[in-house]
Amino acid sequence: MKLFIAIDDTDNPNTIGTGRLSRMLAAELHKRGLISQASVTRHQFLVHPDIPYTSHNSSACLEAEGLADADQVFEAAKEFMLANLHEEANPGLCLAPEGAVPASLVDLGRRAQKQVLKVEEGYGLAETPGLRTWRHGPTGQGIIGALSGVGLRSTGDDGRFIELQGIREIGGVLTVDDIIAQTAVTSVVSDTGQELAGNERVDTLDWIRPTLREGSPVMEVESRDGVWQPKGKKKKKGSAKK
Repeated sequence: MKLFIAIDDTDNPNTIGTGRLSRMLAAELHKRGLISQASVTRHQFLVHPDIPYTSHNSSACLEAEGLADADQVFEAAKEFMLANLHEEANPGLCLAPEGAVPASLVDLGRRAQKQVLKVEEGYGLAETPGLRTWRHGPTGQGIIGALSGVGLRSTGDDGRFIELQGIREIGGVLTVDDIIAQTAVTSVVSDTGQELAGNERVDTLDWIRPTLREGSPVMEVESRDGVWQPKGKKKKKGSAKK
């Protein structure tokens, strides 16, 4: 049974972010034998003065095969969240099995990318049958991002992978064939939509973060001075060419 597990609003300005915590959560659940090795995606929401957030207003969602009862996985995730609470945070957690994600969560996620939402809307949707949810803190506002993260991940067409087989273990200049062979990335595509041939070379800048497109991890690249590099990632000043 495939599970989606999303978290949000877990940090404060002086602590690790939601992305890193989500990867730690995935590792912990896997270590306990509760889920298979998970992939994790980051989902971006609207950045607006009326929305409280620490840095970028995004949530993170795990996708993995459940190796135990969903209630057991949820309780372990909640235990992990309670053990890693940060002062001033208002975290939210949502778990849903594949096939049990209502259209209302997808709609919430899409609107969260364009609108300022009221936290009460999240409270209401958290009671949807089939969902397992938890919120904490004075407002529990992270429930909106957690619900939205599950909704968006379930579409198979939103988010950027921050945890995926192989993407953090390789770097430098690689061919497309190298990237596909050593990671779970399925294709490398230019910013014009062209799928690159296997012998094309990519300067990864040590940053392989594919996007979720039609259910598959796709690495997006753009040409800079005739060199393929990850789309949106700039080379650090003073860094040596590889």
